[in-house]
Amino acid sequence: MKKIFQYIMLAVVTIVMASCTSDIEETTATTGKSNVQLVVGEFPAFGDSQTRAIGTPDEGKTSWAEGDELLLEMTSKTLGTKYAAFTYNGSSWELTSGELSYKEDEVPTFPHVYYAPNYKWEAGKLVLKEGKAAGTDEYIEGKANITPNGQGINVSFANATRNYSRLRIATNQDGSVTVIAKFITPANTRGYSDNTYTLTPDEKGNVYLYGKFFKYSSIIVKNADVTLVDYFFQKEIETNKSYVLDATVVSLVGLSTEEIQSTIKNELNKGKADIRLVLSDDMTNDDMDAIKSALEYAKDDNINLTIMGLKKVGNYALAGISNIKSLKLTDTEEIGEFAIADNKTLQVFEAPKLRTIYSGAFLDCPYLQTLRFGPIEYAEEFNSPIFDNEIEYKIDLILSSDQKELKEDRNGSLWEASQTPYADSYDHNTKHFINNYFKSIICGHSKH
Repeated sequence: MKKIFQYIMLAVVTIVMASCTSDIEETTATTGKSNVQLVVGEFPAFGDSQTRAIGTPDEGKTSWAEGDELLLEMTSKTLGTKYAAFTYNGSSWELTSGELSYKEDEVPTFPHVYYAPNYKWEAGKLVLKEGKAAGTDEYIEGKANITPNGQGINVSFANATRNYSRLRIATNQDGSVTVIAKFITPANTRGYSDNTYTLTPDEKGNVYLYGKFFKYSSIIVKNADVTLVDYFFQKEIETNKSYVLDATVVSLVGLSTEEIQSTIKNELNKGKADIRLVLSDDMTNDDMDAIKSALEYAKDDNINLTIMGLKKVGNYALAGISNIKSLKLTDTEEIGEFAIADNKTLQVFEAPKLRTIYSGAFLDCPYLQTLRFGPIEYAEEFNSPIFDNEIEYKIDLILSSDQKELKEDRNGSLWEASQTPYADSYDHNTKHFINNYFKSIICGHSKH
């Protein structure tokens, strides 16, 4: 008489929530003739995250939540390889797709178990779900094994390591934002890529990216045509850690000069060192003076000032600002005569879309260390040098990868872009640009 084998079919499984160090409890669900249980360890939170919300801690996801999925692969010597997905309903986990089955007297193995919300099993491989994009959620691999009595499966993420970082982008925008990530490696991908995402902030105003971010990576966050933040990585960031990028803004559009002053003073009174302002192109000199006057109330000279929406900075408009350590103009394409001059505490200036520079723009900025420009097409020094004579070899200059070589006129006071890439030029090799020598010149970012 042939021996009849009994098989355990995992069709509906109750999962006991337990820490990775807890003993398996004797809570079971009957399936066929055998009792089985799935014991899942704690969610692998980022732990002592470097991410901080504006004023409050933000640890991100710290526990399993309703709707979470686990993707399991199981191999049986008799029945082969099976794939399944289990979904947490708030109190237990249920099999929602696929099948796991193994012979009662054998010990199956589990080559893979994933927490990867963007993915699903398809023909034995993990593929992106429709409408999902790599880099917008976690991709963590854990461990699974059969219990000694063969009646359950232990799942643990206790030793899981992330080979990527989490970047939390804090916004205060209504509706979705566009995030342009360049020269990154999204989670579960290889190599470098440029990616554009449309993301909707959660109830706290956050959107997230998961991936590797390198020196010269960049992140741009936009709401419609306004660039909220344009961040350029100066160094590679550590994996398995979480970081924050502030894309919250304060709009000054339509405010009176008195309202402009009080709004900025209110931001300073909150203890903020990062002041991010949205301006319109019709801002008057009185409006700009109101901004500068308000910044005089800062307690320290460590203010990081970002101005969005302003395409042209007029003559002297941002000269003589008190207490700023960095100045970033996300949308500015032209700066006028002496526009940034006489900023005694300024160390970093960034204008990634800048194309035109006029006389005296950076005079009397004695502590300037870093400049970042867009692809400069026109520069002139009719009335004054653009830079202080003392800058020779003291400033790191970051240019667009689209920068062309500048051709000087016969009088040596006007430069216009040619068709020759600057990166291939003699001037680049000698660290020379607009009649000055720099500490370093990098053609490291693309125009936006």
